[in-house]
Amino acid sequence: MAIDNAYPHLNDAARDLVDRSDNERIFAIREGSWMGYKEAKRILARMDELLTYPRITRMPNMLLVAPSFNGKTSILQRFVSLHPPEMDPEDEVTICPVVMIEGPPKPDISDFYTRILDVLMVPYKPTSSAPEKYSQIKRSFRQMDVHMLIIDEIHHLISGSLNRQQEFRNALKSLGNETGVCMVAAGIEDAYNAFNTDSQMSSRFTPEDLPLWRANNEFGSLLATHEMRTPLKLPSNLKDPAMMLAIHTRSEGTLGDMCDLIKELAVDAIRSDTERITLDRINTLQWVPPSRRKQYKRQ
Repeated sequence: MAIDNAYPHLNDAARDLVDRSDNERIFAIREGSWMGYKEAKRILARMDELLTYPRITRMPNMLLVAPSFNGKTSILQRFVSLHPPEMDPEDEVTICPVVMIEGPPKPDISDFYTRILDVLMVPYKPTSSAPEKYSQIKRSFRQMDVHMLIIDEIHHLISGSLNRQQEFRNALKSLGNETGVCMVAAGIEDAYNAFNTDSQMSSRFTPEDLPLWRANNEFGSLLATHEMRTPLKLPSNLKDPAMMLAIHTRSEGTLGDMCDLIKELAVDAIRSDTERITLDRINTLQWVPPSRRKQYKRQ
């Protein structure tokens, strides 16, 4: 069993895991944990400001844009976890400050309303019309004191005809106007196109970007944090310039791919009994980078 000064390269949580079985460590590594890096904290702080914003005629909103698998959904889910529903003991009603849905695969207003009602666990008739669902949503938002609606994958909006896109944007505007909730829409770069064709929408939603990572000091700090949380018995020194550059090159600057790559490298280190990530394994591990996955499937 590890003594207090053992494994100085690990934080307390990883130190508690490091002497457990290989399977337990592998499970913990693949399960992952929240990474509170600088940009994520900034976005969360801005969302907190929106959540506590007084209800005014024209509520401020956010459009969060990031490349695929670069951390936007994790940030949104983290925010939801920090603001869970609570039961009001006096009124015996659930208070739900934040509601998060995934946008429908096409600009279908009825489907959009259905997804909100499902998250709120509000019963509705399968044959209900879109206006009927809309009335239920407005009533439920008031009863549950909803302050923020988060819509992920909003770029699906542009997958329909121009008329359907405009109808969906109008539905978003009406929902915001009539309920007084602020909205956080999130998607890949196509989300800009979903909003910029409507001057009212683009003026209502302030854009926030999560760009691809660069191989700099901030990326090195992120790798160092990752290493501290990964229960390997030997230090890997991931923030070493050569190690950092190799990881950045293979993950192509995408946060999710960087995390997945390090997880698989850590699992490999456990199974091979090396107990550390090496530069050689970073370069040779069988792992397909994001840019080559379509080509890899064709082959």
